[in-house]
Amino acid sequence: MDAERAFVAALVAISIYLSWLVVRPFFTFVALAVFLAYTLWPLQRRLAPRFEERLGPRLAPRAAALALMLGATVLFVLPFLLLVRVVVRQAVAVVEGVQSGAIDVAFVREFIDSDLGQELVSMAQSGLGRVLQETPGVVGGASNALVGVTVLGFVLYYLLVDGADAVAWVREVVPLGPDVREELFAELDRLTYAVLITQGVIAVVQAVLTGIALAVLGFSNVLFWTVLAVVLGLLPFVGSMFIWIPAGAFLLATGDLVGGAALLVYGFGVVNLTDNYLRPVVGGRSANLNPSILVVGIFGGLAVFGFAGIFVGPIVLGFAKSLVAVAAREYA
Repeated sequence: MDAERAFVAALVAISIYLSWLVVRPFFTFVALAVFLAYTLWPLQRRLAPRFEERLGPRLAPRAAALALMLGATVLFVLPFLLLVRVVVRQAVAVVEGVQSGAIDVAFVREFIDSDLGQELVSMAQSGLGRVLQETPGVVGGASNALVGVTVLGFVLYYLLVDGADAVAWVREVVPLGPDVREELFAELDRLTYAVLITQGVIAVVQAVLTGIALAVLGFSNVLFWTVLAVVLGLLPFVGSMFIWIPAGAFLLATGDLVGGAALLVYGFGVVNLTDNYLRPVVGGRSANLNPSILVVGIFGGLAVFGFAGIFVGPIVLGFAKSLVAVAAREYA
């Protein structure tokens, strides 16, 4: 009997390891699909019954999942198209400004060559380079990205359709007592919710602060840049600095020394404070984690898992803490 159990345990361990090797190349996309499914599941649960009268109980969850995926796709694609439109328009405006003499190219070059300019350029390059370097699955070429998006779509669809059955199956096969099992599932649910909400809230706060500064200084397309700052605010090392640093440099280049300097000081002194202070404090409280553990989880997760590690890292560390506490209490 012991030999049989050992053999089965070895088979399980080997199968899990081989499964990890299969999933690993597209882990970022799979993880993003899981988080999207977790976020959209309350909507799926409410939307599916509305399709039952017309499509029946079998097709209703599938129709609801497709509707949610279509809506999510529109929400992602439209901002991207708007981004391309605005970037092209701003690039044309910059070229026209250089040609007319409104933008002092010599001043820009002088500013970039200065110690402050070099420091800002170095920070921007290191931040963006770190994110791109540690996210090979997302930017590893058009073909990889296409396959990854396909994987994300399929995983998201079937999690929305059969997610409840998958969770029920995990509950069934986990060899733990009902009380311990439900406690761990509740803890994992709380951690996931806290991490996702915290990252989103901090990104929105950063974006609003950036948008207010741009509006006060008279920039156009403030709403667009604010929405873009929300996306960038999710990225450690990057954040909304890729909006307010170029904006400050632009003001300096066009002769608005007071506005440009004020925006840079405001960005480093106020906007960055939300990323460096509010993220660990708010996140640590909502996830019941020490801020240092949350910070290590964010940056360590990014290094190990790529972009998805921003969310996976803190959840892994938080769940490990809860698991150790339960093990010490129940099985020590």
